[in-house]
Amino acid sequence: MNLKQILGDRETWKGIFIILALSLAIGAVSNLSLIKKFLQGEFRQAFIARDSYPGLVFITRLEVEDLWHNQLATIVDSRSVSEFKRGHIPGAISVPLEEVRSGNFGLLDRIPPGRPLVIYCEGGDCLTSLNLARLLHERGFRDLRVFAGGWEEWLAAGLPVEKEDDSL
Repeated sequence: MNLKQILGDRETWKGIFIILALSLAIGAVSNLSLIKKFLQGEFRQAFIARDSYPGLVFITRLEVEDLWHNQLATIVDSRSVSEFKRGHIPGAISVPLEEVRSGNFGLLDRIPPGRPLVIYCEGGDCLTSLNLARLLHERGFRDLRVFAGGWEEWLAAGLPVEKEDDSL
């Protein structure tokens, strides 16, 4: 049988359709929770429009490490105060997203103006760094860099850690 006969065969197309339909069904069933979250709009906050947030970029651990080591940026930790106290990037400033959202804008006074900001959170699925970067942008801060790997990646790389309170 040549290719023209195979492509012209109704049974071939029926088989292809069945394989595609089964693939879609298996994919949907195995990712129901993600599909549900998507339909509820949960992922919208994880995306940014470049036009809306100029100057906001995502950077790697190596870029963060270079900026930190050469003291070329202010490192901002968006996690809770208790998480910050348990351990953070040395020299980082604690600006918990939830406190700022609750109206504690005085925390933003801790951030020195005119320097690039590297914002991080726990890492993985954590979005507090991105959400804090958005908030900072809306408040006039520019040159914002989000370290998506966050605290988890920093720790995993065996980089220096600073702690404020060993009792937590």
